[in-house]
Amino acid sequence: MACFFGCFFSQMVHANKMYKWVDDKGNTYFSDQVPPKYSQYRRESLSKHGRVVGVTDREKTKSEEALDRLLTALKVAQEKVITQQLYHDKALRVTYNKLEDLQNTYDAKLQELETEQKLTISNLKRLDNQLETLQRQAAMNERNGEKVPQKLVDEIKATEKESQLTYVKISQHIEKKNKVVEQFNADIARYKQLTQSAEQKIRDKQKEEIKAANQLGVFVCESDRECEKAWKIAGDFISKHSTSSNSTEPEIESGKLIMGRTPDTDNDLSLAISKVDLGDRKQKLFLDIRCRDSSIGIELCASKKVQDIRVAFKNYLETSLAD
Repeated sequence: MACFFGCFFSQMVHANKMYKWVDDKGNTYFSDQVPPKYSQYRRESLSKHGRVVGVTDREKTKSEEALDRLLTALKVAQEKVITQQLYHDKALRVTYNKLEDLQNTYDAKLQELETEQKLTISNLKRLDNQLETLQRQAAMNERNGEKVPQKLVDEIKATEKESQLTYVKISQHIEKKNKVVEQFNADIARYKQLTQSAEQKIRDKQKEEIKAANQLGVFVCESDRECEKAWKIAGDFISKHSTSSNSTEPEIESGKLIMGRTPDTDNDLSLAISKVDLGDRKQKLFLDIRCRDSSIGIELCASKKVQDIRVAFKNYLETSLAD
């Protein structure tokens, strides 16, 4: 052993830089060059005095590289969701000074849609009566053995077509009204969140960062119905695992994003779940975990505890959906 270290340090004196690495069998190597067959291992660069001056991580496997690419794509998709949400939040705050203004706008819009729908229904009744009259005239001609006039036939066809278009218009009105109700209900709920306190106003303006992770928590929805159920369950998962000292209530909660509050202490975890679509026609629920921007916080986000939470996310959803 003494001979080995004597030779090793003697070799370091004459070398500008030395490398140290450990192979799969646990064998440790020191050399001023790294042979190609060992280039895939993690290695340390050593100074003449034997101090570590640099580290080269091991080469990633194809599976790990694919995982990194997926993580990047998911984060980009989630950033778009966050940006859209923050833009919409800003528009709400600028447009309405108070909740009552939003509610009045909603009531006025609803009244406008209801008035339009009543007029359309009234027009449909008029067309139905007109069609009934025209059809009676045609029936009378036939009973009398007379040929139905072409003008009357054309009027019946035109009235039937107009009546069908009016039915479609009524369906479109109903669909439009439902969308308006859904959007305003979401806006009202979000506006209440935004105006709860001055502290939340400040949080709303802060730019949220998504920390890099070594392992992903992604749930792929097989159908829209399954995604809706999983989304509700995902909210429970966030409540159980978020550890903000302020509150476990989410900072942002919409149809596409649930984001926990910004970490307040080094030991806080903030969970964010978003609905993303990477273009493969399958919605995904993506879990990201944020920690405080400090040395302890960064270490926490890289810990096994966080990795276990990320892995548990998908299992939690699958188990809950199976019950």
